[in-house]
Amino acid sequence: MASNKGRRLVGAIIVLVGAIILIAAVFIPWYVYQAKETTPAGSGTTTINSYPGFPNQNGTIQCSSSGSGGCPFSQTSYQKYNYNNTGAIAETGFFLLIVGFVLGFIGAILGVASRGNARRARPAIAFAVIAMILAVLTPVLFMATLPGAQSKDIPTAERTTGSGPWSSFFGSNSSTPFPGISVSITWGPGLGWYMSFVAFVILLIGLFLLFRYRTDPPEPVPVSTPAAAPAAAAPQTTPPSP
Repeated sequence: MASNKGRRLVGAIIVLVGAIILIAAVFIPWYVYQAKETTPAGSGTTTINSYPGFPNQNGTIQCSSSGSGGCPFSQTSYQKYNYNNTGAIAETGFFLLIVGFVLGFIGAILGVASRGNARRARPAIAFAVIAMILAVLTPVLFMATLPGAQSKDIPTAERTTGSGPWSSFFGSNSSTPFPGISVSITWGPGLGWYMSFVAFVILLIGLFLLFRYRTDPPEPVPVSTPAAAPAAAAPQTTPPSP
């Protein structure tokens, strides 16, 4: 049967996996905007991916296209794209993810160390709790604040449809700006946004194991076996006189 020490080790490894997934989310798109245009001459798709990072960091916004679609750039920054409010949110999310990873990593190291010393399980739990909170807080804040930021960054003249990223966190819309030309747009969270929730669940599992088996069972008290009582001496009888 596995001991509490082994279970704490498993919990620490799971916390480490959650922290790694959290830092991996930094390098994966958190938001995706896609426009598909259909004309009599053909169709094309343009996709813009946004990443967490500093507002002036080149590559935080990347564009790709297929068919007759076209990109005004291959990669740029929030500042160059005049997305200053959106860039502030990307920067906040970037810092929260980094801090969550560091705290989760420290919690995992302490959790491994708690295998030999149960007293280290408590600080490991504390670090894992904060990392778990940041893992779920970051995407929630991202979802709550991004539409408002984009409504400030996207000029009214560029809003060719009634709804878009400025009105909701995810959705789709279609329009026909000219006869024979249709434009369909979709917007919403990217894989990195979902990965943060995955990290939250994994951190929660590891945290549960660390908390559940944070102490070792008490050592059994040795029971002393009483010494056997000496056998009673057989009574001596005096033989009768003749």
